Amino acid sequence: MNSNNRLFRNMNQRVIGGVAAGLADYFGIDIILMRVLFVLAAFIPIPTHIVLLYIILWIVMPKNPLRIHQTATGPNPQG
Repeated sequence: MNSNNRLFRNMNQRVIGGVAAGLADYFGIDIILMRVLFVLAAFIPIPTHIVLLYIILWIVMPKNPLRIHQTATGPNPQG
């Protein structure tokens, strides 16, 4: 994690809301590992339920402003 890194939802590699992909980018770990941790945590009885935490993060975390818009022919140029 570098000091200029900000927490955003990664909309380019999202499965549901981009929360796990954004957290993986922020902490510098593999996206698959973060998704596996979310799934495993959903089955562990803890005081703060992981599904509720995921929904809260989905609402609170902003979308990544640097996402690339894709078309059938490739990325669209800006402007």
